[in-house]
Amino acid sequence: MKRLLMLLIFFFLFFSAAQFLRPFIGNPSMIGSTTYFHYRSAELLANGQSYDPLSFGGRDYTYPPGFHYLLSLTLAVWPILLPVIGVLGVALCYYFARRLGFTDDEALFSSAMLGFIPGFIYLAGHLNPRLPALVFLVFSFMLLMKKTTKAKVLAGLSLAAVLYFHPLVGGIGLAFGAILFRKRLRGLVLPYCLALVLFFIWFLPFTASHGLPQAANFYSQYIELQSGIQFFVWENALVSDSISFIILLIAVYGFFAIKERESRFVKEWLVLSVIAALIFGNRLNEQLLFPLALLSGKVISSYWSKLVKLARLDFIDYRWWKVLLLTYIALVGVLAAGSLLFFPPSAEEYSAMMWIKLNTPPESVVFAPWFEGHWVSGIAMRKNVIDAYAEYAPNIDERFNDTKQVFYGSDINSAIKTLRKYNASYVYYRLGEENTEFCGDFPFMTNYGYFDLVFNQGRSYVFKIDYSGKSEPALLCNRIVSR
Repeated sequence: MKRLLMLLIFFFLFFSAAQFLRPFIGNPSMIGSTTYFHYRSAELLANGQSYDPLSFGGRDYTYPPGFHYLLSLTLAVWPILLPVIGVLGVALCYYFARRLGFTDDEALFSSAMLGFIPGFIYLAGHLNPRLPALVFLVFSFMLLMKKTTKAKVLAGLSLAAVLYFHPLVGGIGLAFGAILFRKRLRGLVLPYCLALVLFFIWFLPFTASHGLPQAANFYSQYIELQSGIQFFVWENALVSDSISFIILLIAVYGFFAIKERESRFVKEWLVLSVIAALIFGNRLNEQLLFPLALLSGKVISSYWSKLVKLARLDFIDYRWWKVLLLTYIALVGVLAAGSLLFFPPSAEEYSAMMWIKLNTPPESVVFAPWFEGHWVSGIAMRKNVIDAYAEYAPNIDERFNDTKQVFYGSDINSAIKTLRKYNASYVYYRLGEENTEFCGDFPFMTNYGYFDLVFNQGRSYVFKIDYSGKSEPALLCNRIVSR
């Protein structure tokens, strides 16, 4: 128990480090983009508001409310909310492993593997609803292993929480549970019915009022909806939701080498997770985290000498290979956590948004690319035209095409017409690598008399729109120069 406690204290500090250290490198921002959406939504709920006046220029609150209600109760300590949930996940992994019959050492190794997986570090390091949903889902699975009525009721409540946190994670979890516990389907009736009834109390009236989310071409912009084994691998430079290649290999070995009957559950769980991630995209990569940690932890603890011998590496003592392996896993974890220190928004992006907040009228509309939309509403506290929350968004594809026309087009008259359409007052633009050698796209547009540069730091620019300008270009590239 003492070793587990020390491990949990370490991971709390580890998961918290990036957010707490950012101000010391001159960047006091929250990690990520959607973090600002979640924080602001929690503030709206805390104030009893069901209308968002800034996202897409104003829209109804339509996000599943579970995470935002939780966050609204913990706004004062938001930097540690996800690290605490991450620590609970690490502890849960230990107790889940013990429930499966793992030894104490095997369970400790499994929980440590979970904490060092880059995808878990990413989820535990910034505000998001998927980690709470995943932790409650695994807790539900552990409860479903018990046969008592109390455990079934608690499992139902836990599954309802999963659905309120993240319906996609909840829906996948219900499907997984039906397969993993197929030999006792009757035992699932009570928890499943309880979970669905509690969820439908919110979902049915909501759907009657708003319908279901519509398909949109905009979703093609989400890297989280891409599929392929390459998106599993941290070494492939995908920071979020990824797993170290070596942990994948060790878990695959464990899948075939571990013969204990108790491990069958974890193996089936892993297979289901891989299939789901390949079919629905790497947004479901979080389903891989616990089964991979459990299998790899058991291998490292109890099967490592066999693996070294199988790989014909026993010319060196297997314990030295274990030291090398654990060093690599720890190094990957440190690099993954360190990457969050420099995660968007950058210091200059944050400064641009703060300038807008402090120097523009409150009713201003800021025209910005979709990825920066949450910063416009969350940092600058101004209306955006588009952001990353596409579900139930008004005219999402039209707005996305309009932003492409302004930022990647060459027709100034069409661009000004589009900006008028949204009553935009300012334009936020970040100079990309594609614009550093030639003055094209929006940088070329700034040569007309419609845009006054009011802020510039590094590659971040803010322009005030002057609709009285002329449709005649000035000298090429006299506003944004090559860098």
